[in-house]
Amino acid sequence: MTETLQDLMERRLRQMGQRRGRGESISLREAYQRLLEQINDRNREAVEEGRPDEQLDPPPTYEVFRRIRNGHTRITDNTAVALATMLDVDVADIYTAAGIRPTLGRFELPTRADRLDDQQRSVVLAVVDTILRAGDQAAGAPTTGLRVAARDVGQRSRGQRQRDAIAGVGEESQGSAPEGGA
Repeated sequence: MTETLQDLMERRLRQMGQRRGRGESISLREAYQRLLEQINDRNREAVEEGRPDEQLDPPPTYEVFRRIRNGHTRITDNTAVALATMLDVDVADIYTAAGIRPTLGRFELPTRADRLDDQQRSVVLAVVDTILRAGDQAAGAPTTGLRVAARDVGQRSRGQRQRDAIAGVGEESQGSAPEGGA
C-alpha cells in the first residue's frame, strides 16, 4: 500500500523533529515558517545576484497545508513544490502520495510547431487538456477517451470527416448518373 499525502506529511514532520533532538514532531506552523524563510532567502539571493526573474512564487497559505494534513489531496503544482520544499522530500514523492501523475519535466513542442496559427495552437492545447483530464480520471490506467478531444474543441473528429467524405462521394456519384439509369 502506498503512503498517503497525510501520512507522508506526518512522517516527515516527525523525522524533522527527531533530527533536532526532539522526541516529537515539529509543528506544522514551524515547518511552514521554515518554508517562508527558505523562499525569502532564495528570493533575496536571486535579487542580489542580479537574477530577479528567478524569484520563487509565494507559497500557498498555511491553511492549505493544514487542510492537506487533515486529508485533502487535490493540490496544484505550486502547492506540491512548496510542500516538497517544506518537508525536504522529492516533489515526485508528493505527487505519488497525492495520487497525482508526476511531472516529467518541461514539455516543449518541436520548432516546426512554431508555424501553427492561433486556432491550431488552441486545438493542440485542448488535446493536451483532454489527455490530462482522462489521465486524472483513471490515474495509472491506460489513457482512454482521447476521441473526445476533437469534440472538446469544436472540431469534427477524423471518423466524422471520413464519414462525411464517403457520404459526399456517394452523393456526387448518384448525382452524375444519367437520367433513366445507366
